[in-house]
Amino acid sequence: MASRSAAAPRWLLPFVAAAVLAGAALRLAWPADMEWKADEQQMYALAGDLARGGPLPWVGMSSGVGTRNPGMSVWAFAAVWRAFDVRSPLGLGRAVMTLNAAALLGLLAFALTRRREEREGWLWAAALGAANPGALQLQRKIWAQSILPLPTLAFLAAFAHRRTIAGAFLWGLLGACLGQVHMSGFFLAFGVALWTALLDRGGRAEEKAPVRWGTWLAGSAVGALPLVPWARAVLLAPGGAPARSLAHVQELGFWRDWLLDLGGLQLQYSLRRDYPAFLAGPRVLGFPTYGALALQTALLAAVVAALILGARALLRGSSLRERLLSASTASLLQNGTFLVMGAAITLSGIKARPHYLLVAFPLTYLWLARLALWHAAGRKLLAASCALYLALSGAFLLHVHRHGGAPGGDYGRSWMAQRR
Repeated sequence: MASRSAAAPRWLLPFVAAAVLAGAALRLAWPADMEWKADEQQMYALAGDLARGGPLPWVGMSSGVGTRNPGMSVWAFAAVWRAFDVRSPLGLGRAVMTLNAAALLGLLAFALTRRREEREGWLWAAALGAANPGALQLQRKIWAQSILPLPTLAFLAAFAHRRTIAGAFLWGLLGACLGQVHMSGFFLAFGVALWTALLDRGGRAEEKAPVRWGTWLAGSAVGALPLVPWARAVLLAPGGAPARSLAHVQELGFWRDWLLDLGGLQLQYSLRRDYPAFLAGPRVLGFPTYGALALQTALLAAVVAALILGARALLRGSSLRERLLSASTASLLQNGTFLVMGAAITLSGIKARPHYLLVAFPLTYLWLARLALWHAAGRKLLAASCALYLALSGAFLLHVHRHGGAPGGDYGRSWMAQRR
């Protein structure tokens, strides 16, 4: 789907820049409150061993579907370790947070390079992605998928230059590598490639050059070379295939998590039993204010209104087929993710999890923004959603800071709380 091309208001760029800077600051705030559970501890140990000169592993940590991730998930963290001269878990956590803050600034710069008719959608995607509480929580972890936003941004930039030799090669190379950092990347790369193959015919005058599919394939093949020893050690071994179930197909978990994330509700996954206490906060003189509940309620109202009004305006417009099947860079990326990646994960029978969306950052928010912009009230609803995201993100960080993490949830006790 493509959004309206009306000129963006003058306040948009300062608003987006402020949201991006605020999101970067939140990622860097209270680094000692980071999660420090078995997964984070294991990744720290594996990356440290490789960074200190240990043997190159072809296999990484076990994934949520039972199959162990490729070794590149460890290589990436070892590279971060060396680049930031890590000396402690806190140092590695700070490095991840810094990389993700840098990814936000890079995303803003990327948005500004887009064509005028696409630029506003990308700007809103940068603002919403920077502010979203679920994205914030996931981008402050020593976890393979937590370092994906920066390489995903490079993937998006390469895709935008898919008609050049260098761009197509890097698009293929990075797609193969994303899947080796976390296997959700394979689904993203497949979804974008298939949707592009179906729709991108170079219809615009400035896009008569074809997509360099041969070069893309070459890049994909080079990037996939480390998968050969991994496949032999994992996929071809007894019990190495991912766990699958028809029940997971029926859950439609990918699209469920997509909508929950837009509504700011993914914090439930991290906080779990502590979520009601979070909604009751912040506490003043020991009494609950239910400020977070008010923020969450207002956010849901704004996002639902943006979705409904945007969809109604889109469906009522002329040339609906052209709008839905647009071959613009933004449309190919967001629809290849929402439709094909979502269908591939669902039909595979594996259990979808909220963090699988992180490899597609910020395409979830691009989808929301471009849909909302079809309606005249879209900008106001997006601005309200962004402000509410930021407020809810701040409330979340304050909650885990005051409570030493979320002992009753997946978040667990924070690194600092465990050292007391």
